[in-house]
This record gives sequence, structure tokens and C-alpha cells, in this order.
Amino acid sequence: MNEYLKPFACAHKNTPFYISLAGVTYPSPTYHITRTKADTFVIEYVTDGVGYVFADGKMNCVGKDMVYLLVAGEKHDYYADSENPFQKIFLNLSGDFCKQLVLAYGLSGKYFFDGNGLKPTFEKIADIISSDMPDSDMQAVLQGIFVEIISKLSVAVSENKHSDEALKLKNYLDSNISRIVSTAELAKTIFRSQDYCQKLFSREFGITPYAYQLVCKMQTAKSLLADTDISVGEIVEKLGYTDIHYFSNLFQKKCGCRPTEYRKSRR
Repeated sequence: MNEYLKPFACAHKNTPFYISLAGVTYPSPTYHITRTKADTFVIEYVTDGVGYVFADGKMNCVGKDMVYLLVAGEKHDYYADSENPFQKIFLNLSGDFCKQLVLAYGLSGKYFFDGNGLKPTFEKIADIISSDMPDSDMQAVLQGIFVEIISKLSVAVSENKHSDEALKLKNYLDSNISRIVSTAELAKTIFRSQDYCQKLFSREFGITPYAYQLVCKMQTAKSLLADTDISVGEIVEKLGYTDIHYFSNLFQKKCGCRPTEYRKSRR
């Protein structure tokens, strides 16, 4: 794993809020984090590249200038794109006050944000953890930065929305994971040209409709391989493919191993 990490000593169990880990993740095509039931909150800012984050029951693509917030008590699963792996700055946090902050600022149930304008704030984190500041002072400063980030994200949520057309396209793809949706079919859902549809989706979500479908299908395949005994052939059919060998090669290209190898590694 290619990261610069700054761990902090575990706080007293009654401490309402503390930073447990801060760091910078550098581009690595094999980067993958999975926590079955996380005991920490995670907030990360993508400085470059592409990654995939499972939240709210589905896989989401994240790219440059995006922020994602993962809460304690839920499954955390996120990994780098194998061809253009993301780089990011992050904080891991613990304590009941984290949950209270998320609720107080209206961010409950929200995971992904436009981080435009937040880069300098996150860069302060990278500067601080590489300094010779005492840990006690560093902890206090980072806590303050986290509150600042949460406050700014709250404002961004109220001001920055995806267009109705873009959301309709994304929802259509999310609802048809068992098929391969063509650009022509997708464009018909908003009565626009295929070119308009492609450009709109790419502009608002930072990924093409086809690539987004692929991300969702690969993550669904991973979940089924790890958590069920459904055969690879059945998984292929559930995802709208007809050729198991084609799917196996595609899975290896995107995930780094064959489906059967992935299943063995997760058991």
C-alpha cells in the first residue's frame, strides 16, 4: 500500500471526538480498503485520479476534487482504478461527536460531495501531519479542520445540485444493473441526442455512462463473489453478460484477478 500515514495514540474510551489516523494515499493500482463494520468515520479528498467507493448500497465513482464521507457502523469498501489510481488526503475519526456533527450539519445519509474549493483545506492536513508539531497540538488542529470541512460541505450540499436530467440518467443505470444499457437507450430517457447524453453525464459525474455501468457491475460481482455461493456463471447472467470467458477477462482487467481467485481471497 502506498501511503504516508500519521497514526495517533488511542484516546480514552470516553473521549467524544478524536483523530485516529491521518494521511496521504499515493497512486497505487492495487489499493483496496475493506472494513466489514467500520468503527471509524472516514473523510477523504481526491486530489487526482479515479477511485470507486461502495456506499448507500451501490458503487460510486470518485474523481479529482471530490470528497466522500463514510460513517462508523457501516461497511467501508473503496479501491483505486487500476489504470488511473486516485491520490487522496484523508482523516479517520472516532467518537460519538462525529455522528452528532454529521447530523447537526444536515449531512446524514449523504456520502459524496463536490470538493471544489476545499483543496487548500485538505492540503493543510498534509502539511500538518508532515510537520514536527507535537501530537497533542496536531490532534487539536486537525479536529478544528474537520469541523471546518463539515461546515463547508453543508453549505455545498445546499448550493450545489446535479441537474434533473443527469440524475435521471444515473437512476436509470442504477435501476438496470442486470442489463447492458446502450447510449441510445439511455438518451431516450431524457429525449436528447446520444452526444448530449454522453457529455452531460461525463460533465456532472466525471465518468462516461459506459464506464459507470462497468464500475457498478464489477462491484456487484465482487459483493456476490465475496458474500454468496452463487456460481460465476449465474453472476454473469445477473449482470447482463452472456459469455463467461469474456466476463472473466474483463473482471481480471478491472480488478486484477479472475473471479474465482477473488472469491478464494475473500473467504
